[in-house]
Amino acid sequence: MVRVNLSGSTVVITGAGSGIGLATAELVARRGARVVLTDRSAEVVRPHAERIAGLTGAETGFRALDVTDDAAVEEVMGSVGTIDHLFTCASGSVIAPFDELSEAQVRQFFEVKWWGQYRCLRAALPHMPRDTGSVTLVSGYLYRKVDPGYFAFAAVNGAVEAAVKSLAMELAPLRVNAIAPGPTDTHAHLMNPEEHRAYRDEIAGRLPVGRPGTAEEVAHAAAYLMENPFTTGTTLDVDGGKR
Repeated sequence: MVRVNLSGSTVVITGAGSGIGLATAELVARRGARVVLTDRSAEVVRPHAERIAGLTGAETGFRALDVTDDAAVEEVMGSVGTIDHLFTCASGSVIAPFDELSEAQVRQFFEVKWWGQYRCLRAALPHMPRDTGSVTLVSGYLYRKVDPGYFAFAAVNGAVEAAVKSLAMELAPLRVNAIAPGPTDTHAHLMNPEEHRAYRDEIAGRLPVGRPGTAEEVAHAAAYLMENPFTTGTTLDVDGGKR
């Protein structure tokens, strides 16, 4: 029987210590999933896992995971048991004009966002049910809807979106999709109130919806891709109408 909801399934999320990954962990737990939160530090994800368990009553687990470490990725994915849904949300950031970027900076960004997602999928695959499972990768609007200074994002996101189409065919019936978030307000804690206000105002002027997105709105899209058994090979834009 095809699963059409998350109740009783196991969801593994990388980059679950904050932002979109954390919001998705809470949402899928509310929908009845067992969720395993991973991030670089166990001390970062432990309180989130405990809070989500208390709020939802769902079974939650957590692991320290550096997605650039092959052995660690293999160990963590192998420790979970059956993985019904994988959401690879770990990322980084590198913003600069192309001629100011060093090769080392670009390589490191690829190491986390591209090779990290690749490693996690490769390691999780033997533990996933092909007929009912799903993988959701993370791209971003900065591939097809570019902004200056984001060359590395455009390059990585383009690779992710190309991979989704290929993997959906090659790994079928396992479903493989991606989400492409637009400007999402997940960094308020890194700004003072004036900076945060200026950020929101600047984004509001560029998007048809008149504001940046929230982590919860992107999480809703990630859960949809896990739950809908007729969606594969798709990159879903969640970007407020970014043009």
